[in-house]
Amino acid sequence: MPKSLESLIQLIREQSHITPQIACQCMQDANIQAEDLMLWADFDHPLADSYGRHLVYDGGHFEIMVMSWAPGDFSAFHDHGSAQWGAVQSFGQAEHSVYHFENNLLTTQAIMPFNAGTVIPVDHDLIHQMGNPSQQPLLSLHMYGTEFPQAAITGSARIFDLFAGNIQFTDGGVFFCLPEELITRKIEGLKGDHQTTLRHHQQMLARIQRMEEPLSAQLQQVAQELRTQIHDLLG
Repeated sequence: MPKSLESLIQLIREQSHITPQIACQCMQDANIQAEDLMLWADFDHPLADSYGRHLVYDGGHFEIMVMSWAPGDFSAFHDHGSAQWGAVQSFGQAEHSVYHFENNLLTTQAIMPFNAGTVIPVDHDLIHQMGNPSQQPLLSLHMYGTEFPQAAITGSARIFDLFAGNIQFTDGGVFFCLPEELITRKIEGLKGDHQTTLRHHQQMLARIQRMEEPLSAQLQQVAQELRTQIHDLLG
């Protein structure tokens, strides 16, 4: 393992109490470089996956992962399940959007650049999306933790699926069009405002269009319905 990642692990283990801000500072102090993460790079991930995802280290009460983002890769709208604190560092020009959820309505708070080298905090209440709008692949480093050790730090993560109109719980990657076998449970009744719904549908359709042919009949139907709804939203 690169010394910079070993340093990050040691810095986290030295903390008696960790907040998202402390996690960010530890990640910055570790001085990690993009080349330190190349062992876990996966830009050729399956097209059904919204991005590449590899576990680097499991510390019991925290985990470190490397995500690989090919051009056009975007996660679904999601939170981080059981995680109580975390930090994410981008090693390329990414995009970060933040959402608010109240009374079954998902709305957009901000859409902003996520510049190379920037570290952002993750708390238990964060609902967001990360993606790569550029023409160059990029890597990001993700660290999530809890107060006490547990089997799945980001277990029961929520995906906010505005096409299906539900919140989907998963213990794995937060991908668009997640297969039913990877969804542990659902809560129906999710709605979004105009801006958030349009963005969601456009990105879900883009993900389907990048998948290898032939598409299943179900995905073909989803794509057609998304095109219709996008057309209606655009007026």
